[in-house]
Formats: sequence, structure tokens, C-alpha cells
Amino acid sequence: MPRNRQDGAAALAHAPGDYLTRAETLALLQIKLQTLYAYVSRGWIRSVPQGDKGRRLYARQDVERMKSRADARSGHAPVAAAAMRWGEPIISSTLTEITAQGPRYRGVAALDMARDGQTFEAVVKALWNTGDDITLSWQPCARTLRFADAWPGTAGLQPRRELVRFFADIALRFGSEHLRGVRSSDVQFVAASRMIATMAHCLGHLRRPHDGAAATSARKRSGGLSATLLAVLGGTVSPQHVAALDAALVLCADHELAQATFVARIAASAGADVGECVAAAILTQTGLTSARSYEATEDLLRACKTVAQAQRLFEEHYAAHRNLPGFNHPLYPEGDPRARYLIDVVRRLAGRHPSVEPLYAALDIAARHGCLPSLEIGLTLLTIALGLPPRSAFALFIISRSAGWVAHIVEQRTSGALIRPRADYLQACPAASNSAADVLPVDGAMLASESHL
Repeated sequence: MPRNRQDGAAALAHAPGDYLTRAETLALLQIKLQTLYAYVSRGWIRSVPQGDKGRRLYARQDVERMKSRADARSGHAPVAAAAMRWGEPIISSTLTEITAQGPRYRGVAALDMARDGQTFEAVVKALWNTGDDITLSWQPCARTLRFADAWPGTAGLQPRRELVRFFADIALRFGSEHLRGVRSSDVQFVAASRMIATMAHCLGHLRRPHDGAAATSARKRSGGLSATLLAVLGGTVSPQHVAALDAALVLCADHELAQATFVARIAASAGADVGECVAAAILTQTGLTSARSYEATEDLLRACKTVAQAQRLFEEHYAAHRNLPGFNHPLYPEGDPRARYLIDVVRRLAGRHPSVEPLYAALDIAARHGCLPSLEIGLTLLTIALGLPPRSAFALFIISRSAGWVAHIVEQRTSGALIRPRADYLQACPAASNSAADVLPVDGAMLASESHL
């Protein structure tokens, strides 16, 4: 690797959060200070003040975009490498486009769907592009529900990895019974809708202690998936609460090639069935991306019991990390419109849980530091306002995003294309440590808050 690329990777590896210091920015771009000032003055790289001594931090997304443009002038290989880190598109898809106004599903803005009051089921049908002659089934599979009830995990399913494995096991179990060897897109979609409904009906395990009788009663409710989710999780099944949850599920349904979605497409290209592909996507969440981001976001928000405590905790966390969990999505430099919409929904929500009130002060603290809320914040605020149990936000995200994963899986399987990238082999230095962490640079973008959604 040329020295300038090594230096840039090193700078990226040691930069926490979504912002870079001046030294890190100069090292990554290999430019002079005057050039950096010119980029900032032209609006190509945004900067935010750090403290009261005139120091500034620079938006990582803008810096990496400038680096990608520079690499593009160096040949095809650097472009391909940059594409793997928030760079240029590498897979053609007809499903979702990310815009400054949020995702668009098959050309229609997800925010417009939410504002129009479309149900999650209607949006899934549009995302999957199923014809009027195809009726999706939102009834759970009884055998898979019995399997979930006998799952060896503890009641409450609080640990991140435990919750992820629970959902993955459900997807694998359902897939082995209903999706193994199925190739027809229509049949896959009908079965997948049942799989998502089954996952939703299993969420009674988030309640601690798990109330089997209450979960069974909730499973017998009629109505849409959002009403079922509220009942299973112990929320209030009112029209306004159902509509609020529907809006959240609609906005979470897909977000282009997030990491788990890419994994699902890779598995699909290798011939795995839909259930196995969804399980692969879910298991991806055990790492440093969405599960950890949702967990950190919720832990911070639920710790804020009073306005004073919320202000103190947010100030302390920002001082320690230069960012806050659930804020500053790299794809939305002006703020995540999905989060803004959900925060407004919470503010208008009648009968919201009082524990959400101190969190508005925390959002004001974040705004003063230039931290703009991302999807995790909006969804977690909503679950707190609805009085749902801990880890509900992440569970709801998985259920909703499963619809997007299914769309990508079927699209990939239909294309028949194999996803098989090539590696840029690096000759290890003989004197270097044998530790993989010492030989290979860590991509700092993977450590950013909400680097996938």
C-alpha cells in the first residue's frame, strides 16, 4: 500500500465518532492546511467548534467523500475500495434510494407514506411490489410460536446477543418449515409475511417476567401488526398509538445497503433460502453496529429520570466521546428526517409515558453540541413514550427491517448474480506483531454511531 494510503488509514483508525480533528483530516486527505480552509469555506467539508479556543472538528462523512473523489482520479481499484466505506454505489437495485429527505421506497418517500397514515402491511406490499392478486398472510406460524415459547433463553431477553440469537433462531426455524427450496417470488413473499408476523408475536419474551397468559391473549387479537405488537409488549392499543407505531415501522423498513442488508444479499447470492438469509442479517447485529448503537442509546435515555439528570448525563457523555449514541448519521449531514418525524410524533402523542418528558431537555443539550438525532433516538423515544419494555426499540427495528431484507434477498436471488468482491492483499511487515489487530487497520467508519441504519 502506498504510504499516503497507510497514513490515511491510520488516521481513520484512531478517530472516534463521526468527526475528525484537524490533524486527522489533514493526514487522511494528504493536503495542506490552506487547502482544508478552502474546502471548508466552499462548503465541501463541514466543521463544528470544539471548546472555546478556536479549535474545530470536521465531519467524517465530508472528509471521506473528498477522499473518495481524490481516489477516483487514481484508478478503478481505489474507487472500488472507497465504495465499501460510504462511497459510490456498487449494487444495482430498484428498491430504496437514500435522499436528504430520507429513504424512498420504489420512488415514493417513506416519510410521505408515514404522513399519509399508511399501515406497515400496505408499505411492505408496495416495497415487495406484490400484485393485487397476491394476498400476504400476517398470521403467525403456531409451530414456530411453540418453539419460541420453549426457547432456552431467560425471560426478558435483555442482553443484546441473546435477543439477536432469539430472532435468528425464529427465522431459521420458520425458514426450514416454510421456505426451504422455494423459488417463486410470490410464494416467498407470502411465507415471509407470516415469518415477520411470527417474530412479532414472539415479543412477549421482552416483558419481564414473561407473562405467558398475557402473551397468549395478545396473540389472539385481531387487527394489524402494530396493534398486535402493542398488545404483546403491554402497551396501550389506542388508534393514536397504533398509528404512531405504524409510522415507526414504515420508516425502519429499509435503508438501502446497510451492513446487515449487504450480508443478506451475499447469502442470497450464494443460494441460501430466505429464512437463512434473514437469520444471517439478524446475526450481523451482534457486532458494533445497530444492536450496540440501540443499546447505548437506550441505556443513556432511560437513565435520564429528571431534567437535571438528563442534562448532566448528556454533557458528561459528550465530553468523554465527542459524540452521543444515536446521533449524527453519516448519510444525513443535516439531520436524519426519520428521527425528526418520530420525535414530532412523540411530542403530539396523547397518553405518553411521563418518563419521556425529561428527554426533551437532553435533546436540547445535544443540539447545542451540533449533535443531530438519528433513527435510534426517534424510535427509542417512541418506545419509552408508549411505555414499552427495554430493548423494544431494537426488537421493533429488526421486525420492520426484516421486510427490507426480504425485498433485497428476493431481488438478489432473482438476479442470479454472485456477490464475490476481491481483496487488496497487503504484505505484512516481518517485524510486525502477528496480531491481526496490529497488521490490519481498523476502519473507523465501522465504529461510528449508527453507521448502518
